[in-house]
Parts: sequence; structure tokens; C-alpha cells
Amino acid sequence: MLLKISLVAIIVGFGFLFLYSEELDLKSIETLENIPNEETVKLSGKIVQLRETENAYFLKVEGSRIETTDVILFPEEKLFLKEGQFVEILGDTEEYKGKKEVIANKIVVK
Repeated sequence: MLLKISLVAIIVGFGFLFLYSEELDLKSIETLENIPNEETVKLSGKIVQLRETENAYFLKVEGSRIETTDVILFPEEKLFLKEGQFVEILGDTEEYKGKKEVIANKIVVK
């Protein structure tokens, strides 16, 4: 009996996750000007500057407008990013020293 209840709970949970993940359809933004801190955003553009440290990557991404956005990524494993690559980034906005930046959760090379 307990096994059946567990299986039903798992199936309902997966169904909820599937429906919830479909709802999260973020549109790419062009600027961080009016975005509040800790808001999840998606931005697309070309990597115009890349600096790698032991624990993080610091990127400047140029979007469709001639505006660059600072992006910081803390990967769990080594990444193979290069300047000039087009990327799509999902992350959270943050303000650092009076300037908006994105702390990346996911980055996809296009």
C-alpha cells in the first residue's frame, strides 16, 4: 500500500514539474536598466570579452543593441568559451558597485 502511494506521489510530482517547466518561457532582454535585482533573465549575444579565473568566468556580452552586459559564471567544470561565440544566458540580475550584471545559471553556445 505504501509503495502505491509513493508511486502516485512521484507521478504527480513529475507531472507538476513538467507543467511548471513549460510555464518558464523567458524572453531575451536587451538591457538591464529597468530590471530589479535578483530577477531571472535571459539574454543573447556575442561574447566580446572573456576572462577566466580559477573559480569563475567573466564575460562581456554584446546584444542586438550596441550595449554590453557583464556576466559572471561559476562553473562546476571547465568550459570552452571563446570571444566571438554567440551565446544564450539564463541568470539572475545583481548590482555590483552601482552597475547591473548577470550571475549566470546556464549558458548555451549557439
